[in-house]
Amino acid sequence: ILIGQDTTLYGIDLYGEYKLAELLKKLSLLELNNLKWIRLLYTHPVHYNDELIEVIANYPKICPYLDLPLQHISDKILKRMNRPVKKSYVISLINKLRDRIPNLTLRTTFIVGFPGETDKDFEELLNFVKKYRFERLGAFVFSREEGTPAYNFLQQIPMRIKKERLKELMLTQQSISEEINNSYLGKEIEVLIDEIKSGKPKIGIGRTRADAPEIDGKVVVKTDRAQVGKFIKVKVTEASQYDLVGEI
Repeated sequence: ILIGQDTTLYGIDLYGEYKLAELLKKLSLLELNNLKWIRLLYTHPVHYNDELIEVIANYPKICPYLDLPLQHISDKILKRMNRPVKKSYVISLINKLRDRIPNLTLRTTFIVGFPGETDKDFEELLNFVKKYRFERLGAFVFSREEGTPAYNFLQQIPMRIKKERLKELMLTQQSISEEINNSYLGKEIEVLIDEIKSGKPKIGIGRTRADAPEIDGKVVVKTDRAQVGKFIKVKVTEASQYDLVGEI
């Protein structure tokens, strides 16, 4: 896993230019038996370029999984958040990523209840989520922290409204996630086993290329043959909002 506050900025401090694509190429070409998946976390939408997208698309070891925290989609709220991006750019980037990277899983996060967020702003966010159907999505209510510019912003949102908006957003995403997971029923997927739980039979807990550890869903496999750290082929027999169940 490659992780940083913004992994897409890799190289700027050392070389004065973006070098993540080059790093990914070199890692992908390493002949290590236990290096099968390379996963990127915490990328920034502004710092993608065509070279990086092509490398992700064409090097099989790189998981087609991109963590792209967007925070909001209303141009007004993005500006108040000091995010150097607009809705039109985000939509263009999402379309480009999905067009060029086969079987892409997009993860994002949003903040609801940022100061000044109106019902209209929230509806814009909700409709955006419904239309673009992120495979993985997390959301949080805005937390007012002393010492931050937003602490003194006017139009603070009451906690009751923030919680209501969070609930509505996550219920929407749960429905999307369940539909996506149901599409795996009957299919064979590759799973990396992270944990074995005792029982008869034993239970293997793993994840797919579409799941980052600890933050995404899991695959539950009933088998005595699974080993921690090993990859196995699993046929999906059950699906829920976030997790899958399968058998060898």
